[in-house]
Amino acid sequence: MAANQCRNERIPIRSDKQLFLGPWTEDGRDGYLVESMRDVEMFENEAQVTGERLMGLNVPWEGTGMLDMRQFVLRDSGRFRMYYSILPYSFVREGSRPKEQYSKIWNKPHQRILCYAESEDGIHWVRPHLGLWEWKGSRKNNILFPNDDFPYIFSEMEGAWVFIDPNALDAEQRYKMVCKITPVGKGGTEYRDPTPEAGTQSLPKGQYPLASADGIHWKLLCAKRINPSASDTQFSAFWDDRIGKYVQHTRMKPANPEQVPYYRCLYDGLGGRGVDCVVGRAVSDDFVHWGKEEIVLAPDEIDCAESPPGLSRLDFYGGNMSPYSEAPNAYIGLPNAYYHWKFDMSRRWWSGPPVQLPSTIDVQLVTSRDGIHWNRSPRRKPFIRLGPQGTFWSKTIWPSNSIRVEDKLWFFFAALDVSHKEQSLINSHGARGRAILRLDGFISADASYTCGELVTRPLLIAGTRLQLNVDTGAGGTVRVELQDAEGGVIKGYSEIERNEINGNYIRILAGWRGSSAVAQLAGRPVKLKFVMRDAKLYSFQVLE
Repeated sequence: MAANQCRNERIPIRSDKQLFLGPWTEDGRDGYLVESMRDVEMFENEAQVTGERLMGLNVPWEGTGMLDMRQFVLRDSGRFRMYYSILPYSFVREGSRPKEQYSKIWNKPHQRILCYAESEDGIHWVRPHLGLWEWKGSRKNNILFPNDDFPYIFSEMEGAWVFIDPNALDAEQRYKMVCKITPVGKGGTEYRDPTPEAGTQSLPKGQYPLASADGIHWKLLCAKRINPSASDTQFSAFWDDRIGKYVQHTRMKPANPEQVPYYRCLYDGLGGRGVDCVVGRAVSDDFVHWGKEEIVLAPDEIDCAESPPGLSRLDFYGGNMSPYSEAPNAYIGLPNAYYHWKFDMSRRWWSGPPVQLPSTIDVQLVTSRDGIHWNRSPRRKPFIRLGPQGTFWSKTIWPSNSIRVEDKLWFFFAALDVSHKEQSLINSHGARGRAILRLDGFISADASYTCGELVTRPLLIAGTRLQLNVDTGAGGTVRVELQDAEGGVIKGYSEIERNEINGNYIRILAGWRGSSAVAQLAGRPVKLKFVMRDAKLYSFQVLE
């Protein structure tokens, strides 16, 4: 809904939890939810990296050259399940030329494969012996793909995104996956292995849909790729109850003619097709047949500041978008922001162009109320920030989704201590890690010790009690006043009659003269006025 929505229009929030998601107005408000603010700031809170090295390269079939960038973690009946890609053969070869190193990944089968791990606590991981594929004479490994039942030869299988499908047609399709498959040689032509028992079928490069009854044994749903454009990253996918369809967020590379003159000059007149890497969205009724991709997130004029003509400081490598499990009509995106506004003409990447700098990747935050219109976070700070020099997450971070663990949100990621353009040139010491955020803690309404006020638009509520997620300083407070649609104080709910909240609570009831009841206000337009001193308000909800 637009930020300039009529101030007196009633918003039917009923008993749904409310977070600050935007769109953001010029004066910094959440234009959908907030009517006015005084001395209050919408503040993005960073997820904090815990620092453990999770799932390093410590079994033979995971290789020794480079930690692969992409993984997905699912929490299923209390168990953490990780789907991750690995490079089983040495990726960085000392003394070889860059093109020889990186291009070899597509010349032979199974150069990038898919594995599975699980954990009871999300910190200590095991690699179960699945027995699906023989590796150097043994089936005691956790390799998912390739396997004996998968008839296709591939050079890469990576970027799996997995979800439990509440709309599954039958139990055999309870788990869904979108995963990228690349043929040997990248051309989609048939590859023939000299061993007669090996498979010979090949699939064109692209994302493919798979289904499973148990999350281990997967079947391809169709042999036609489901993305019409770029495929070289992880796509996110889910069933969206709000619209009753499957949704995937993709990578698109639309042409940008404004970049062409700059690249022609850079490459001594050789030209080149200028592109922007953006996030697209497509929907499907059956997870197999998908509609047209539409761009939903792209660099803007702020990203183009102080960059070469026609170029932006960053591209979006992937959207990593999904519904937020704790609130209906809330969507969270964790896009990979890839920064590259300078060029080192003395160094060449494997494909020939000069190395782009700084070539770093962090995790940004975008929020949405419909999964289509996405809002960049206030002030655009990193959501997961690169670590100090010497840490394994100091140059590149590739996130998974958010997972609720008790009253916190966990974000698993893969990370490297070398930049994106150097990852195939320099040996790195990458690992998988995690970052933690307070429940609902993405964006808060913050007031300093000098006090501030926030007033919502008129809300239509349905419930009995008002619950807050709030954190005050030792001397901080939050008080709540209830007003009618015109801003008049509702009798019995004034600021004078309110209970004062002091402390750090994920859940605390607002009250007035010792009572927390608001049931008599159901169906009546109500504004919430928060009077705050040294406080952070994360979310609120009228409980049924």
